[in-house]
Amino acid sequence: MSVIELDELVEVISGIVVSRIECKNEEKIGTLNVLTLKAISAGKIDTDYIQSIDIFKRVAETKLTQQGDIIMKLNTPYDSVYIEKEHENLLVPSFCCLIRGGQAEIINPYYLVGYLNSSFAKEYLHTSNSSSAASLLKIRDIRKLPIPLPRMAEQLAVGDVFKVCTQRQLILAKIMEQEMCLANNIVMDSVREVFKR
Repeated sequence: MSVIELDELVEVISGIVVSRIECKNEEKIGTLNVLTLKAISAGKIDTDYIQSIDIFKRVAETKLTQQGDIIMKLNTPYDSVYIEKEHENLLVPSFCCLIRGGQAEIINPYYLVGYLNSSFAKEYLHTSNSSSAASLLKIRDIRKLPIPLPRMAEQLAVGDVFKVCTQRQLILAKIMEQEMCLANNIVMDSVREVFKR
């Protein structure tokens, strides 16, 4: 197994400061969906937290998500997510970076996002953080992150496990949300009954 720095495998691109393109008093030229802090968690995107903004300035394609990209938050807990087809063309804000262009024969993207979400990678990034802000990562720190490269068969297996776990988490979160809604409805029905008396 070899170990290689992240920037030798992929391109790491900084996000954009949203306020620099968002309409205030300027003439609107379009609308974009933008990732928020809450939208990225534990290897998945929660579309409930994606915001829509009006823009007055064109945005470079490099600042919009494409299928196969990985987005990483620059603040703790440094969550990362793989971009599927349905999450293309999202604006990447300045509190995130975009990881693009890995060669599929060298690194499996699901393995990479699983590794980036591992406690080892997060602890490494936390301790090597050269930023003056205690928790905000710099792009240069991410570029120097060592990436272990096991055989491709092992990468595929690890990537599949990570993908299944994140899908399961999403399903469980939705079930919990529905259960809370059901519990709330039961309580409210009971309260209404009491007040009717």
